Amino acid sequence: MRKWLWILIISLTVVAAVSVLTVTVLMPHIRYNNAIAALNEGRYEEAIAAFTALGDYGDSADKLMESRYGAAEAKLNEGLYEQAMQEFSELASYRDSSERYREASCRWGIALTDEGKYRDALELFILDVDYPGVKDEIGRVYNLAVQNGEIGVAYDAAVSLRDFKGIARLNLQVLAAGRNHVVALCRDGRVVAAGNNGKGQGNVQDWTDIIAVAAGYEYTVGLRADGTVVATGSNNNGQCDVQDWTDIVAVYAGNTATETVGVKADGTIVATGELEGKDYLRQIPGKAEGMIKVCPGFSGILVLLEGGNIRYINKSYSEMDDIEYLEGVIDVAIGTGHAAGVRFDGTVATAGKNTSGQNDVEDWTHVIAISASNSNTAGLKSDGTVVVAGSDKRGQKDANMWEDIAAVSVGPNFIAGFKLDGTVVVAGAVVGGTTPELIEENTKALEAIASWSNIGPAS
Repeated sequence: MRKWLWILIISLTVVAAVSVLTVTVLMPHIRYNNAIAALNEGRYEEAIAAFTALGDYGDSADKLMESRYGAAEAKLNEGLYEQAMQEFSELASYRDSSERYREASCRWGIALTDEGKYRDALELFILDVDYPGVKDEIGRVYNLAVQNGEIGVAYDAAVSLRDFKGIARLNLQVLAAGRNHVVALCRDGRVVAAGNNGKGQGNVQDWTDIIAVAAGYEYTVGLRADGTVVATGSNNNGQCDVQDWTDIVAVYAGNTATETVGVKADGTIVATGELEGKDYLRQIPGKAEGMIKVCPGFSGILVLLEGGNIRYINKSYSEMDDIEYLEGVIDVAIGTGHAAGVRFDGTVATAGKNTSGQNDVEDWTHVIAISASNSNTAGLKSDGTVVVAGSDKRGQKDANMWEDIAAVSVGPNFIAGFKLDGTVVVAGAVVGGTTPELIEENTKALEAIASWSNIGPAS
Protein backbone atom coordinates (compact mmCIF):
# COMPACT_ATOMS: atom_id res chain seq x y z
CA MET A 1 0.00 0.00 0.00
CA ARG A 2 2.77 2.39 0.90
CA LYS A 3 4.48 1.69 -2.45
CA TRP A 4 1.29 2.41 -4.40
CA LEU A 5 0.70 5.54 -2.39
CA TRP A 6 4.12 6.88 -3.34
CA ILE A 7 3.52 6.04 -6.95
CA LEU A 8 0.19 7.93 -6.82
CA ILE A 9 1.79 10.95 -5.17
CA ILE A 10 4.63 11.02 -7.68
CA SER A 11 2.17 10.67 -10.57
CA LEU A 12 0.00 13.46 -9.29
CA THR A 13 3.06 15.64 -8.80
CA VAL A 14 4.19 14.98 -12.35
CA VAL A 15 0.72 15.73 -13.70
CA ALA A 16 0.59 18.95 -11.68
CA ALA A 17 4.03 19.96 -12.90
CA VAL A 18 3.08 19.22 -16.48
CA SER A 19 -0.15 21.18 -16.03
CA VAL A 20 1.72 24.15 -14.58
CA LEU A 21 4.26 23.96 -17.35
CA THR A 22 1.49 23.81 -19.91
CA VAL A 23 -0.40 26.75 -18.42
CA THR A 24 2.60 28.96 -17.68
CA VAL A 25 4.91 28.13 -20.57
CA LEU A 26 3.44 26.08 -23.36
CA MET A 27 0.01 27.72 -23.71
CA PRO A 28 1.32 31.30 -23.51
CA HIS A 29 3.94 30.34 -26.06
CA ILE A 30 1.25 28.97 -28.35
CA ARG A 31 -0.96 32.05 -27.81
CA TYR A 32 2.03 34.29 -28.43
CA ASN A 33 2.85 32.52 -31.69
CA ASN A 34 -0.78 32.78 -32.77
CA ALA A 35 -0.75 36.49 -31.95
CA ILE A 36 2.45 36.97 -33.96
CA ALA A 37 0.84 35.18 -36.90
CA ALA A 38 -2.22 37.44 -36.65
CA LEU A 39 0.03 40.51 -36.58
CA ASN A 40 2.06 39.36 -39.56
CA GLU A 41 -1.07 38.54 -41.54
CA GLY A 42 -2.68 41.94 -40.85
CA ARG A 43 -5.38 40.61 -38.53
CA TYR A 44 -4.68 43.50 -36.19
CA GLU A 45 -7.80 43.44 -34.02
CA GLU A 46 -7.21 39.73 -33.29
CA ALA A 47 -3.54 40.45 -32.54
CA ILE A 48 -4.48 43.34 -30.24
CA ALA A 49 -6.82 41.14 -28.24
CA ALA A 50 -4.23 38.35 -27.99
CA PHE A 51 -1.32 40.55 -26.93
CA THR A 52 -3.54 42.35 -24.44
CA ALA A 53 -4.43 38.98 -22.85
CA LEU A 54 -0.73 37.97 -22.75
CA GLY A 55 0.02 40.98 -20.55
CA ASP A 56 3.74 41.20 -19.76
CA TYR A 57 4.64 37.90 -21.41
CA GLY A 58 7.89 38.38 -23.31
CA ASP A 59 7.70 41.40 -25.61
CA SER A 60 3.91 41.29 -25.78
CA ALA A 61 3.63 44.91 -24.66
CA ASP A 62 5.78 46.05 -27.59
CA LYS A 63 3.91 43.79 -30.01
CA LEU A 64 0.62 45.20 -28.72
CA MET A 65 1.74 48.71 -29.66
CA GLU A 66 2.90 47.43 -33.05
CA SER A 67 -0.51 45.80 -33.58
CA ARG A 68 -2.38 48.96 -32.62
CA TYR A 69 -0.19 50.98 -34.97
CA GLY A 70 -0.89 48.51 -37.77
CA ALA A 71 -4.63 48.69 -37.09
CA ALA A 72 -4.54 52.49 -37.23
CA GLU A 73 -2.55 52.41 -40.46
CA ALA A 74 -5.00 49.93 -41.99
CA LYS A 75 -7.93 52.20 -41.16
CA LEU A 76 -6.06 55.11 -42.72
CA ASN A 77 -5.56 53.15 -45.92
CA GLU A 78 -9.20 52.05 -45.91
CA GLY A 79 -10.38 55.65 -45.72
CA LEU A 80 -11.64 55.37 -42.14
CA TYR A 81 -9.93 58.62 -41.34
CA GLU A 82 -11.75 59.59 -38.17
CA GLN A 83 -11.06 56.21 -36.58
CA ALA A 84 -7.46 56.33 -37.74
CA MET A 85 -7.04 59.78 -36.16
CA GLN A 86 -8.46 58.50 -32.88
CA GLU A 87 -6.13 55.50 -32.80
CA PHE A 88 -3.01 57.43 -33.82
CA SER A 89 -3.90 59.98 -31.16
CA GLU A 90 -4.03 57.26 -28.50
CA LEU A 91 -0.65 55.93 -29.65
CA ALA A 92 0.80 59.35 -28.84
CA SER A 93 4.59 59.28 -29.35
CA TYR A 94 4.82 55.70 -30.65
CA ARG A 95 6.90 55.72 -33.85
CA ASP A 96 5.54 58.45 -36.15
CA SER A 97 1.96 58.29 -34.83
CA SER A 98 1.70 62.05 -34.41
CA GLU A 99 2.69 62.57 -38.05
CA ARG A 100 0.30 59.85 -39.24
CA TYR A 101 -2.45 61.58 -37.23
CA ARG A 102 -1.79 64.74 -39.23
CA GLU A 103 -1.84 62.75 -42.45
CA ALA A 104 -5.19 61.17 -41.53
CA SER A 105 -6.64 64.59 -40.74
CA CYS A 106 -5.46 66.02 -44.05
CA ARG A 107 -6.75 63.05 -46.06
CA TRP A 108 -10.09 63.24 -44.27
CA GLY A 109 -10.32 66.93 -45.13
CA ILE A 110 -9.61 66.15 -48.78
CA ALA A 111 -12.31 63.46 -48.78
CA LEU A 112 -14.82 65.86 -47.23
CA THR A 113 -13.95 68.48 -49.83
CA ASP A 114 -14.56 65.95 -52.59
CA GLU A 115 -17.95 65.20 -51.01
CA GLY A 116 -18.86 68.90 -51.06
CA LYS A 117 -18.71 69.24 -47.27
CA TYR A 118 -16.61 72.38 -47.42
CA ARG A 119 -17.28 73.68 -43.91
CA ASP A 120 -16.34 70.36 -42.30
CA ALA A 121 -13.23 70.09 -44.44
CA LEU A 122 -12.14 73.62 -43.62
CA GLU A 123 -12.52 73.04 -39.89
CA LEU A 124 -10.12 70.11 -40.16
CA PHE A 125 -7.61 71.97 -42.31
CA ILE A 126 -7.58 74.99 -39.99
CA LEU A 127 -6.45 72.76 -37.13
CA ASP A 128 -3.16 72.05 -38.91
CA VAL A 129 -2.55 74.77 -41.50
CA ASP A 130 1.20 74.10 -41.58
CA TYR A 131 0.90 70.45 -42.64
CA PRO A 132 2.32 70.03 -46.18
CA GLY A 133 -0.33 70.69 -48.81
CA VAL A 134 -3.01 71.95 -46.42
CA LYS A 135 -2.78 75.57 -47.53
CA ASP A 136 -3.34 74.45 -51.11
CA GLU A 137 -6.34 72.43 -49.99
CA ILE A 138 -7.76 75.45 -48.16
CA GLY A 139 -7.36 77.38 -51.41
CA ARG A 140 -9.34 74.65 -53.16
CA VAL A 141 -12.06 74.88 -50.52
CA TYR A 142 -12.16 78.66 -51.10
CA ASN A 143 -12.63 78.28 -54.84
CA LEU A 144 -15.24 75.53 -54.57
CA ALA A 145 -17.15 77.39 -51.86
CA VAL A 146 -17.27 80.51 -54.05
CA GLN A 147 -18.54 78.46 -56.98
CA ASN A 148 -21.28 76.99 -54.78
CA GLY A 149 -22.27 80.27 -53.15
CA GLU A 150 -20.99 79.35 -49.68
CA ILE A 151 -19.50 82.79 -49.09
CA GLY A 152 -19.15 82.33 -45.34
CA VAL A 153 -16.98 79.26 -45.87
CA ALA A 154 -14.95 80.99 -48.56
CA TYR A 155 -14.40 83.95 -46.25
CA ASP A 156 -13.21 81.73 -43.38
CA ALA A 157 -10.88 79.92 -45.76
CA ALA A 158 -9.34 83.22 -46.87
CA VAL A 159 -9.05 84.40 -43.27
CA SER A 160 -7.19 81.24 -42.25
CA LEU A 161 -4.63 82.02 -44.95
CA ARG A 162 -4.65 85.77 -44.23
CA ASP A 163 -5.48 86.15 -47.91
CA PHE A 164 -6.77 89.72 -48.08
CA LYS A 165 -7.00 89.57 -51.86
CA GLY A 166 -9.20 86.52 -51.57
CA ILE A 167 -11.45 88.34 -49.12
CA ALA A 168 -11.65 91.37 -51.41
CA ARG A 169 -12.70 89.18 -54.35
CA LEU A 170 -15.77 88.11 -52.36
CA ASN A 171 -17.14 91.68 -52.50
CA LEU A 172 -18.52 91.31 -49.00
CA GLN A 173 -21.27 93.69 -47.98
CA VAL A 174 -20.88 93.32 -44.23
CA LEU A 175 -20.00 96.92 -43.33
CA ALA A 176 -21.56 100.14 -44.62
CA ALA A 177 -20.98 103.77 -43.70
CA GLY A 178 -24.00 106.04 -44.03
CA ARG A 179 -24.08 109.81 -43.80
CA ASN A 180 -23.98 109.75 -40.00
CA HIS A 181 -24.38 106.12 -39.05
CA VAL A 182 -22.70 102.73 -39.51
CA VAL A 183 -24.31 99.34 -40.04
CA ALA A 184 -22.70 95.92 -39.89
CA LEU A 185 -23.80 92.36 -40.60
CA CYS A 186 -23.40 89.72 -37.91
CA ARG A 187 -22.53 86.16 -38.82
CA ASP A 188 -25.86 84.93 -37.49
CA GLY A 189 -27.78 87.12 -39.96
CA ARG A 190 -28.62 89.94 -37.57
CA VAL A 191 -27.68 93.58 -38.22
CA VAL A 192 -26.26 96.16 -35.81
CA ALA A 193 -26.26 99.92 -36.25
CA ALA A 194 -24.76 102.91 -34.45
CA GLY A 195 -24.85 106.66 -34.90
CA ASN A 196 -27.62 109.11 -35.61
CA ASN A 197 -31.10 107.58 -35.73
CA GLY A 198 -33.12 110.70 -36.39
CA LYS A 199 -34.78 109.21 -39.46
CA GLY A 200 -34.95 105.66 -38.12
CA GLN A 201 -31.90 104.54 -40.12
CA GLY A 202 -30.73 102.50 -37.14
CA ASN A 203 -33.95 100.55 -36.59
CA VAL A 204 -32.51 97.22 -37.68
CA GLN A 205 -32.70 95.28 -34.43
CA ASP A 206 -35.54 93.05 -35.65
CA TRP A 207 -33.94 92.10 -38.96
CA THR A 208 -32.99 88.44 -39.41
CA ASP A 209 -31.56 86.22 -42.14
CA ILE A 210 -29.70 89.15 -43.67
CA ILE A 211 -26.81 88.38 -46.04
CA ALA A 212 -25.80 91.90 -47.16
CA VAL A 213 -26.19 95.48 -45.95
CA ALA A 214 -25.94 98.90 -47.57
CA ALA A 215 -26.18 102.39 -46.10
CA GLY A 216 -27.51 105.44 -47.90
CA TYR A 217 -28.13 109.06 -47.02
CA GLU A 218 -29.92 108.57 -43.68
CA TYR A 219 -31.32 105.14 -44.52
CA THR A 220 -30.28 101.48 -44.37
CA VAL A 221 -30.96 98.54 -46.67
CA GLY A 222 -30.69 94.81 -45.95
CA LEU A 223 -30.81 91.85 -48.33
CA ARG A 224 -32.40 88.70 -46.95
CA ALA A 225 -31.31 85.17 -47.76
CA ASP A 226 -34.65 84.56 -49.51
CA GLY A 227 -33.99 87.37 -52.00
CA THR A 228 -36.30 89.93 -50.45
CA VAL A 229 -35.14 93.35 -49.27
CA VAL A 230 -35.84 95.46 -46.17
CA ALA A 231 -35.11 99.15 -45.66
CA THR A 232 -35.47 101.68 -42.88
CA GLY A 233 -34.85 105.39 -42.46
CA SER A 234 -35.52 108.44 -44.61
CA ASN A 235 -37.86 107.73 -47.51
CA ASN A 236 -38.26 111.24 -48.87
CA ASN A 237 -37.43 110.08 -52.38
CA GLY A 238 -38.88 106.59 -52.15
CA GLN A 239 -35.45 105.05 -51.57
CA CYS A 240 -36.93 102.61 -49.03
CA ASP A 241 -39.72 101.40 -51.32
CA VAL A 242 -38.25 97.92 -51.73
CA GLN A 243 -40.96 95.83 -50.10
CA ASP A 244 -42.06 94.23 -53.37
CA TRP A 245 -38.59 93.29 -54.58
CA THR A 246 -37.93 89.55 -54.95
CA ASP A 247 -35.15 87.31 -56.29
CA ILE A 248 -32.54 89.95 -55.38
CA VAL A 249 -28.90 88.84 -55.12
CA ALA A 250 -27.18 92.20 -54.46
CA VAL A 251 -28.17 95.64 -53.16
CA TYR A 252 -26.40 98.99 -53.43
CA ALA A 253 -26.85 102.42 -51.86
CA GLY A 254 -24.59 105.42 -51.45
CA ASN A 255 -24.11 107.62 -48.40
CA THR A 256 -24.13 110.72 -50.61
CA ALA A 257 -27.20 109.58 -52.56
CA THR A 258 -30.83 108.61 -52.08
CA GLU A 259 -31.37 105.79 -54.53
CA THR A 260 -31.35 102.06 -53.95
CA VAL A 261 -30.29 99.61 -56.63
CA GLY A 262 -30.99 95.88 -56.64
CA VAL A 263 -29.66 93.13 -58.88
CA LYS A 264 -32.05 90.26 -59.57
CA ALA A 265 -31.10 86.62 -59.91
CA ASP A 266 -31.66 86.86 -63.67
CA GLY A 267 -29.13 89.72 -63.84
CA THR A 268 -31.60 92.52 -64.41
CA ILE A 269 -31.70 95.75 -62.41
CA VAL A 270 -34.39 97.22 -60.18
CA ALA A 271 -33.99 100.69 -58.73
CA THR A 272 -35.89 103.18 -56.64
CA GLY A 273 -35.20 106.51 -55.01
CA GLU A 274 -34.20 109.99 -56.07
CA LEU A 275 -35.96 111.19 -59.21
CA GLU A 276 -37.49 107.76 -59.74
CA GLY A 277 -38.71 107.37 -63.27
CA LYS A 278 -35.94 109.51 -64.66
CA ASP A 279 -33.97 108.04 -67.50
CA TYR A 280 -30.69 107.73 -65.58
CA LEU A 281 -32.04 104.93 -63.37
CA ARG A 282 -32.90 102.94 -66.49
CA GLN A 283 -29.34 103.38 -67.77
CA ILE A 284 -27.86 101.10 -65.14
CA PRO A 285 -26.55 98.02 -67.00
CA GLY A 286 -27.49 94.53 -65.86
CA LYS A 287 -25.41 91.38 -65.57
CA ALA A 288 -25.96 90.60 -69.24
CA GLU A 289 -24.21 93.85 -70.06
CA GLY A 290 -21.26 93.01 -67.83
CA MET A 291 -22.26 94.74 -64.59
CA ILE A 292 -20.06 93.84 -61.59
CA LYS A 293 -20.76 96.59 -59.05
CA VAL A 294 -22.96 99.68 -58.75
CA CYS A 295 -21.93 102.78 -56.79
CA PRO A 296 -24.68 105.40 -56.37
CA GLY A 297 -23.25 108.87 -55.70
CA PHE A 298 -24.40 112.45 -55.25
CA SER A 299 -23.67 113.58 -58.81
CA GLY A 300 -23.92 110.27 -60.64
CA ILE A 301 -23.90 106.49 -60.56
CA LEU A 302 -20.64 104.69 -61.27
CA VAL A 303 -20.85 101.12 -62.57
CA LEU A 304 -17.97 98.67 -62.74
CA LEU A 305 -18.18 96.33 -65.72
CA GLU A 306 -16.42 93.12 -66.66
CA GLY A 307 -12.93 93.53 -68.03
CA GLY A 308 -12.28 96.65 -65.96
CA ASN A 309 -14.55 98.95 -67.95
CA ILE A 310 -16.83 101.51 -66.31
CA ARG A 311 -20.01 103.38 -67.06
CA TYR A 312 -20.75 106.74 -65.48
CA ILE A 313 -24.41 107.73 -65.39
CA ASN A 314 -24.51 111.46 -64.84
CA LYS A 315 -27.25 112.88 -62.59
CA SER A 316 -26.01 116.49 -62.63
CA TYR A 317 -25.53 119.13 -65.30
CA SER A 318 -21.76 118.74 -65.53
CA GLU A 319 -19.60 115.74 -66.30
CA MET A 320 -17.05 114.49 -63.78
CA ASP A 321 -13.61 115.56 -64.99
CA ASP A 322 -11.19 112.81 -66.02
CA ILE A 323 -13.74 110.04 -65.51
CA GLU A 324 -12.10 108.20 -68.41
CA TYR A 325 -9.04 107.65 -66.19
CA LEU A 326 -11.00 105.01 -64.32
CA GLU A 327 -11.05 102.62 -67.28
CA GLY A 328 -9.15 99.40 -66.61
CA VAL A 329 -9.97 98.93 -62.90
CA ILE A 330 -10.96 96.07 -60.58
CA ASP A 331 -12.87 98.14 -58.02
CA VAL A 332 -14.51 101.56 -57.95
CA ALA A 333 -15.99 104.01 -55.45
CA ILE A 334 -17.73 107.37 -55.72
CA GLY A 335 -18.06 110.30 -53.34
CA THR A 336 -19.84 113.61 -53.57
CA GLY A 337 -17.77 115.08 -56.37
CA HIS A 338 -15.01 112.57 -57.03
CA ALA A 339 -14.51 108.92 -57.88
CA ALA A 340 -11.67 106.42 -57.56
CA GLY A 341 -10.74 103.10 -59.09
CA VAL A 342 -8.17 100.41 -58.34
CA ARG A 343 -6.12 99.43 -61.39
CA PHE A 344 -5.10 95.84 -62.07
CA ASP A 345 -1.56 96.63 -60.90
CA GLY A 346 -2.73 97.84 -57.48
CA THR A 347 -2.34 101.56 -58.15
CA VAL A 348 -5.29 103.96 -57.94
CA ALA A 349 -6.83 106.37 -60.44
CA THR A 350 -9.15 109.23 -59.50
CA ALA A 351 -11.51 111.63 -61.21
CA GLY A 352 -13.43 114.75 -60.25
CA LYS A 353 -12.90 117.36 -57.55
CA ASN A 354 -9.89 117.36 -55.24
CA THR A 355 -11.03 119.99 -52.77
CA SER A 356 -9.66 118.18 -49.70
CA GLY A 357 -6.86 116.14 -51.25
CA GLN A 358 -9.09 113.12 -51.70
CA ASN A 359 -7.48 112.48 -55.09
CA ASP A 360 -3.90 112.54 -53.81
CA VAL A 361 -3.29 108.83 -54.34
CA GLU A 362 -0.42 108.87 -56.85
CA ASP A 363 1.97 106.94 -54.61
CA TRP A 364 -0.48 104.22 -53.54
CA THR A 365 0.48 100.64 -54.41
CA HIS A 366 -0.78 97.11 -53.66
CA VAL A 367 -4.36 98.38 -53.24
CA ILE A 368 -7.07 95.72 -53.61
CA ALA A 369 -10.28 97.60 -52.72
CA ILE A 370 -11.45 101.21 -52.57
CA SER A 371 -14.08 103.32 -50.81
CA ALA A 372 -14.92 107.03 -50.97
CA SER A 373 -17.25 109.70 -49.63
CA ASN A 374 -17.38 113.50 -49.40
CA SER A 375 -13.77 114.41 -48.67
CA ASN A 376 -11.91 111.12 -48.30
CA THR A 377 -10.71 108.15 -50.29
CA ALA A 378 -9.57 105.00 -48.50
CA GLY A 379 -7.71 102.09 -50.02
CA LEU A 380 -7.38 98.60 -48.57
CA LYS A 381 -3.98 97.06 -49.27
CA SER A 382 -3.07 93.44 -49.86
CA ASP A 383 -1.42 93.19 -46.43
CA GLY A 384 -4.56 94.28 -44.56
CA THR A 385 -3.45 97.87 -43.95
CA VAL A 386 -5.28 101.01 -45.04
CA VAL A 387 -4.24 104.21 -46.81
CA VAL A 388 -6.32 107.38 -46.58
CA ALA A 389 -6.31 110.53 -48.72
CA GLY A 390 -8.23 113.73 -48.08
CA SER A 391 -9.44 115.51 -44.99
CA ASP A 392 -8.09 114.73 -41.52
CA LYS A 393 -10.23 117.23 -39.63
CA ARG A 394 -11.82 114.53 -37.49
CA GLY A 395 -8.87 112.15 -37.39
CA GLN A 396 -9.83 110.12 -40.46
CA LYS A 397 -6.18 109.42 -41.26
CA ASP A 398 -5.75 107.48 -38.03
CA ALA A 399 -6.91 104.60 -40.21
CA ASN A 400 -3.40 104.59 -41.70
CA MET A 401 -2.29 102.76 -38.54
CA TRP A 402 -4.78 99.92 -38.81
CA GLU A 403 -3.84 96.28 -39.42
CA ASP A 404 -5.76 93.08 -40.23
CA ILE A 405 -8.50 94.95 -42.09
CA ALA A 406 -10.76 92.92 -44.36
CA ALA A 407 -12.98 95.74 -45.68
CA VAL A 408 -13.33 99.52 -45.44
CA SER A 409 -16.25 101.89 -45.86
CA VAL A 410 -15.94 105.68 -45.90
CA GLY A 411 -18.46 108.12 -44.49
CA PRO A 412 -18.52 111.93 -44.73
CA ASN A 413 -16.28 112.41 -41.67
CA PHE A 414 -15.01 108.93 -40.84
CA ILE A 415 -13.50 105.68 -42.03
CA ALA A 416 -14.92 102.36 -40.81
CA GLY A 417 -12.90 99.16 -40.97
CA PHE A 418 -13.96 95.53 -40.62
CA LYS A 419 -11.24 93.41 -39.00
CA LEU A 420 -10.39 89.75 -39.40
CA ASP A 421 -11.33 89.11 -35.77
CA GLY A 422 -14.94 90.16 -36.43
CA THR A 423 -14.75 93.59 -34.84
CA VAL A 424 -15.15 97.06 -36.35
CA VAL A 425 -12.86 100.08 -35.91
CA VAL A 426 -13.55 103.72 -36.73
CA ALA A 427 -11.29 106.69 -37.42
CA GLY A 428 -13.03 110.08 -37.33
CA ALA A 429 -16.52 111.12 -36.29
CA VAL A 430 -19.51 108.97 -37.23
CA VAL A 431 -21.84 111.75 -36.14
CA GLY A 432 -20.61 115.08 -37.48
CA GLY A 433 -20.86 118.42 -35.74
CA THR A 434 -19.21 120.13 -32.78
CA THR A 435 -22.12 120.92 -30.49
CA PRO A 436 -22.09 119.18 -27.09
CA GLU A 437 -25.13 117.13 -28.09
CA LEU A 438 -23.56 115.87 -31.32
CA ILE A 439 -20.24 115.17 -29.64
CA GLU A 440 -22.05 113.08 -27.01
CA GLU A 441 -24.00 111.26 -29.73
CA ASN A 442 -20.78 110.49 -31.57
CA THR A 443 -19.14 109.21 -28.38
CA LYS A 444 -22.05 106.83 -27.81
CA ALA A 445 -21.80 105.64 -31.41
CA LEU A 446 -18.10 104.89 -31.08
CA GLU A 447 -18.68 103.05 -27.79
CA ALA A 448 -21.41 100.95 -29.38
CA ILE A 449 -19.24 100.07 -32.37
CA ALA A 450 -16.35 99.10 -30.08
CA SER A 451 -18.64 96.52 -28.46
CA TRP A 452 -19.54 94.78 -31.72
CA SER A 453 -18.27 91.27 -32.31
CA ASN A 454 -18.87 88.34 -34.65
CA ILE A 455 -19.23 90.69 -37.62
CA GLY A 456 -18.86 89.04 -40.99
CA PRO A 457 -20.66 87.20 -43.77
CA ALA A 458 -23.57 85.06 -42.69
CA SER A 459 -22.31 81.53 -42.10
